Amino acid sequence: MTSVAPKIPLPYRILLLYFEPLAALNGALIVHFFPSYYLLGMSPTANSLSYDPASQIVYDQLAATYTLFAFNEAIVLRQTSELRVWKAMVLGILLCDLVHLYGSWNVMGTQMFVRPWLWRIEDWVNLLMLYGPAAMRLGLLFEVGFVDGKGKGKGKKS
Repeated sequence: MTSVAPKIPLPYRILLLYFEPLAALNGALIVHFFPSYYLLGMSPTANSLSYDPASQIVYDQLAATYTLFAFNEAIVLRQTSELRVWKAMVLGILLCDLVHLYGSWNVMGTQMFVRPWLWRIEDWVNLLMLYGPAAMRLGLLFEVGFVDGKGKGKGKKS
């Protein structure tokens, strides 16, 4: 008896095949062409003098990483319906999310990081763009919302 691979539920496909690749590509363009704007948005301690053109290579390399994320999600994930491949890709992105969250916590400090009412609008955008998709990634890894080949939810007994 062959097992039928579960179909990736629509919310995950929307997030991973459309929304995130566009957001990552947008981030790559901002980081490359407007690095001082990016820096001001990511760090509450940055000011208009924080950007140093001598460090542009670091911003360009970050833009390259965002471009890779966009490519992997928009192109590579479309090449397979194999759940193991999707999970591997999502786990890698989730690890990146955790490092990103650590970086945000490190620059904001614990007192500010755990008090959303103190966040700037840029912090809200930055962190919600991490927390929401990270929660979705966990959902995919644990197959929340998946159905088996017989139309039954995962984990339900026949």
